[in-house]
Amino acid sequence: MRLHHLSDSALRSLLSTTEDEHAVAELLDAEVSRRLLLLRAVLDAASDFPEAESGGVREAWRLLEDAEKLEPAGFRAALLDPQVGLWAAGLFRRLSREAEASDDVGSDDVGSGDVVADEPSLQAELGFLSLLAVSVSVAAGADFRVRVPVQDGAVFLPGLGRAHVGGGAWGWAEVWGRDGVVTVTSDSTAQTDSAAETGSTAETGSTAETGSAAEVDGPAYAPSASMTSTTVTLPADPEGDSPGWQGLRRLRSVHAGAALTVTLDDLGPFPAVPGLAGAGRLTAERFAAWQERFDEMWRVLVTDHPAAARALTTGLMSIVPLPRGERLRARAASSSDAFGCVLLSEPDDDIDVRSAQLGVALVHEFRHTLLNGLIFLMPLFEECAELFHAPWRDDPRPLGGLVHGAYAFSGVAHYWRTRGSEGLAGFEFALWRDAVHAVLETLRTHSALTPLGRALVTTLDEQTAPWRDDRVEPDVEHLALLAAAHHRAAWRAHHLHPLPAHAEELARAWQASAGRANPYARPRVPAARPHLRTDPAACRLDALALLARLSIIAPREFEELRAEEDPGRRVPGVGPADVALVAGDAEAAVKLYADELTGADARPAAWAGLGLALTERGETAAGAALTEQPEVALSVSRLLSTPADPVALARWLAL
Repeated sequence: MRLHHLSDSALRSLLSTTEDEHAVAELLDAEVSRRLLLLRAVLDAASDFPEAESGGVREAWRLLEDAEKLEPAGFRAALLDPQVGLWAAGLFRRLSREAEASDDVGSDDVGSGDVVADEPSLQAELGFLSLLAVSVSVAAGADFRVRVPVQDGAVFLPGLGRAHVGGGAWGWAEVWGRDGVVTVTSDSTAQTDSAAETGSTAETGSTAETGSAAEVDGPAYAPSASMTSTTVTLPADPEGDSPGWQGLRRLRSVHAGAALTVTLDDLGPFPAVPGLAGAGRLTAERFAAWQERFDEMWRVLVTDHPAAARALTTGLMSIVPLPRGERLRARAASSSDAFGCVLLSEPDDDIDVRSAQLGVALVHEFRHTLLNGLIFLMPLFEECAELFHAPWRDDPRPLGGLVHGAYAFSGVAHYWRTRGSEGLAGFEFALWRDAVHAVLETLRTHSALTPLGRALVTTLDEQTAPWRDDRVEPDVEHLALLAAAHHRAAWRAHHLHPLPAHAEELARAWQASAGRANPYARPRVPAARPHLRTDPAACRLDALALLARLSIIAPREFEELRAEEDPGRRVPGVGPADVALVAGDAEAAVKLYADELTGADARPAAWAGLGLALTERGETAAGAALTEQPEVALSVSRLLSTPADPVALARWLAL
């Protein structure tokens, strides 16, 4: 391990709108050291817990050291496995949490911190170090024998796959490596003990070959002769499946001499994003579909985005497949604890654009990985309690989220700019170019940025500023402006709230005017700055952007949606007024939004849509009253005993 200092060229590359493989390589070197520090921190912290001995931590550490000496490259590869990063970071946080809890209640309670639902025993989680040691030992071709934890009847070996040996939620098994043959044998006694602790019943029997403990040469944790155990032998190529074994498969694509290989991780036990469940083990057919999409995407990246392709070749480790999302709402995510891991849902089947959409999703999330790697070395911002509007999110975001978004979406805008100024590419470029510009305006003078954070914002601003003069096809640029304005106003309608006294005064004045646009009935008190209170119900504020995309790439499907009485049944979060607005029928949109707002269960975002529809038909003042401060109209309307005519209220608020 060494002191890491980014080269000037790597730092310049990391602060830009593009990706560079040399900078990625430097971040990977730093990540190796960070993982080593994490492992050492886990080892030191675990020494205070009795579970470390029963979890075999010292034995696993010695095995890991021996294997690392034999195969340093294999050790590095295993260390960089995203699942190892997730485990090490999560375990270190858990050890720290439980140590603090034990300090609060006294030394007699060491290791007895609060139990989290579905959390493994600390002994089992510490035992994952043995699983890492197995993976490195296999890579080294070493002979070994070690006890490992079993989760839900399976033993997961990072970078290799999963052996199914049966048993309850948590138990133990032994892994043997001898003359290049690796076997995993369940420990029925240990599983019975584990089941007794958790109140569950251990399962015995086999999923592969079964036998008594006598068939194994003197195991240290032999089950009793009256109990059966299950043995799974890893195939010569662990990537393939065999009885009792599921291999971690790789996606492999080659185009124009450039090759990319990544793990399609549908087995890993540690979720990169808590609460975001993966798709589970893919069938052979689904895996083949992923490979087909991956090949299409790789041709696009290598041909049109070669720098991004080279960077991904250097630092992309794994893809975790997610269940397919809603139409044109593909899901993607990443984690600061899992360098090079991207969670992705399979793209839609729009043949003309799906490869480009998959490619930009990879670039987007990989840029989050790069920024996380930079932040681990040099902070970009200090703690800040403020929350902000981010044009790519439904919820208010902290300063760090804003910095991350500006960085990721500057790359997204650059990607689409490369792809042209018409159709979907023109729309996406215009949308994210303007979004990044708006966020950089917010960040430019913020006091919580560090000097490096300010340098990042300045560089992104300098590189993206010329883009604002780029010509985009007028129709798609107009759609992008509509989508951006709608998101901003809908966000305000959900999360910003005027002072109650101000809203009440306006409501009284409106009622006194009997709904007439009387300028003298409009109170002239200055409105105080609204306060932010996060609305958890804010969801799918991208409705207009989604409809714009649909109208561009699937016009027939969009027209079918226009004919629907309730388009939200096909596209969640969308109303008939939204479809009319995107279709350019401002008159119909005004009427439909007004009908919604005078009925029950109106969406707060409908005020934003009405403002845009009024602007589209020439009522700019009334439209601005709703797009600039939709929270005022929403609050006033909720105070009225009789529903107001939304259009009349907008005109009155504009006076």
